[in-house]
Amino acid sequence: MSEGFKGGCLCGAVSFECSAEPMFQANCHCDDCRKSGGGVYASFAFVDESTISISGETGSYEHLSDSGSTMTRHFCKECGSPVFHQNSRAPTRLGVRVGLIDAAGWFKPQANVYASRRIPSTPIDPEIKAFDKMRS
Repeated sequence: MSEGFKGGCLCGAVSFECSAEPMFQANCHCDDCRKSGGGVYASFAFVDESTISISGETGSYEHLSDSGSTMTRHFCKECGSPVFHQNSRAPTRLGVRVGLIDAAGWFKPQANVYASRRIPSTPIDPEIKAFDKMRS
């Protein structure tokens, strides 16, 4: 991957550009990530907020995770696309939804988290570490 990436929501009202490679890449199979995006799992590229600029207005929804931290999920107010999330345990780290990244062929998850909650028909690459819960 060349350094950085860019992308945006379905309608184009929210866009982003990151100047650095992701710190971490992962798939999450938890109930909250599945429900917030409508898929069988969610894929994220985690970046420091200082490396990303976001244009457009997002709405947000806060809820408690099962570990007790506050998750804030940001979405496009126009089309509803989930754009990124923040966890109160690491508030400067943003989890950008990979499905919104232009040319994301470089994405290779380093972990599958909440693998214990994956939908049984969802295949998991045995070469990628799988954790029953979120790593602390």
